[in-house]
Order: sequence, then structure tokens, then C-alpha cells
Amino acid sequence: MKNLCLVIVLTIVGCGQQDASFINTTSSSKDTLQWQGVYHGVFPCLSCEGMDTTLELTLPNKYTIHTIRLGTDPNPYRGSGTFKWDQSGNIIILDRGHIYQVYSDHLYLLDVKFRRIKGPDADQYRVDKIEGLGQQIKID
Repeated sequence: MKNLCLVIVLTIVGCGQQDASFINTTSSSKDTLQWQGVYHGVFPCLSCEGMDTTLELTLPNKYTIHTIRLGTDPNPYRGSGTFKWDQSGNIIILDRGHIYQVYSDHLYLLDVKFRRIKGPDADQYRVDKIEGLGQQIKID
């Protein structure tokens, strides 16, 4: 009976702790989703009408981005680079510093602490996947 009580206590105490060696990475976005593709959205902007953003993700961990400051800047930003996945396999970090959480049909822009942006415009920090597009953004 004492052994049974000890097992129950150890089980209860151990349940609150997560051993990093047992993290399940088989259900990560990196491994289970078709994350490659073109994403588009308009992020809120304090000094313009919005940041029209198109982001293409391709193998092996490359991106192309096209951003236009609506209403203020006639010269769009165009760039490309690489990204890396965080340890969970659900978040990508662009080499230019932007952080996105990856879902099946959209990405959420995260803050520097890898958290969803909060506030009245929180749902606008999202780019949606555009089906049927890929390898089509040209950088001059």
C-alpha cells in the first residue's frame, strides 16, 4: 500500500513538469503542414494607412517579402533571405528579425518575445495563404 501511495504522489508531482527530451515534434507545423506558399495581408501602421505585405516561403527555409506602406510610400520594399524554425517547429524567424507563428492557412506576426500581438488590432497581424501561388514574386 505504501508503494502504491508513493507511485501516486510521484505521478502527481511529475505531471507538472515537462521533460524537454519528450517534447513531441511530430505534430509541429514544420513537419505536418504544407507551409510553403505565398501569404498576404495588411498590417496596422501608425504612420500610414497599412503595411501591405506579401511573403513567400519556399524550401529550403527561404523567403521573399514585398511590403508597401499604403498612402505614404511610392517605393515598396522588396527583399529575400532565409529563416529558421524555433525549437517547437511552429514558429519561423526571418533573418531580418520578423517572427511568425505558422498555421495551415495563415501566419501570425509575433512580438519580440514570441507572443501574439494584443490590442484592438490583434487579428490584423495576420497574413493569409493565397492558394495556387508560389515562386511568383519577382525581385528586381
